[in-house]
Amino acid sequence: MNKLLLPLLATSLLLPTSISVDAASKATVVTKYAHDKKNLKYPYVSKGLTTSVRKTINADLTGYSKFLYQTYLDTEAFEKQEKKKNYCKELPATCNFTFDSSYKRVGDNASYLSFTVQNHTYLGGAHGSTYKFGVNYSLKTGKEIRITSVLKTSTQMKKVERYIYDRLKNNENYFVDHLSDIDVSSTSEFYFTKNGIKVIFQEYAIAPYVMGQPEIYVPKSVYQ
Repeated sequence: MNKLLLPLLATSLLLPTSISVDAASKATVVTKYAHDKKNLKYPYVSKGLTTSVRKTINADLTGYSKFLYQTYLDTEAFEKQEKKKNYCKELPATCNFTFDSSYKRVGDNASYLSFTVQNHTYLGGAHGSTYKFGVNYSLKTGKEIRITSVLKTSTQMKKVERYIYDRLKNNENYFVDHLSDIDVSSTSEFYFTKNGIKVIFQEYAIAPYVMGQPEIYVPKSVYQ
C-alpha cells in the first residue's frame, strides 16, 4: 500500500471465487502508529482470518507505515528549510507544516477487507490538502485488489462513468455538467461494498473543497 501522490501498487490479482460469508467479520483490526507517532495511524489485523492471509495483509500495512514515517520526516525537513525564508519569519503560523494519516474500516463485504485511508498535508496557505484512497484485501489470498480487477475493460469503466454522471448531473452540489467531468480509470480509488463498489473522488475533482472526497456508490449490476 505504498501510495504517495498517486497509487503506485501494480499487483495483478484474480478475484476470489469462494470464501466463508463470515470471514470479513472475523478479522479483528486494531490501530497502530508509525514509529509511535499518534498522528500516523494505520490499521493492523491482530487476529482472525488464516495465518497466511493475516501475515500477507499485515506485511503490506507495515510497509505502508514505513512510508508514513518517511513522509513525516520529509515534511519536517521541508519545514525546517522553509522557516529560514523571509515569508516564514513574517508569518510563522503559516509555516507550521504537518502530515497526518487516519483510516476507517468500510465495505461490509464478505470477500474483502476494505479501508479508506486519508493522508492530510499542510504546507502553508489557507488550508491543507487531503488524499483519500481505498484499500481492499482479498480474504482468500491477502493480496490487495485494484480497480482494474473489477473494471477490467474500458467499456465497464465507461458504464460506471455514465452511471455516476446520471446520478450527479442535476445535483447543484457537484461540478458535473458533462459526462467528461467524470473520470474513472485504472488509477481511480475505490472500495467494495456489500453489493457493489464506491468510487472515491479527490478534492475539487467533482465538488468544492468543503465536500472533501465524495464517495459515489455504484451497484455491481452496472459493471458486471
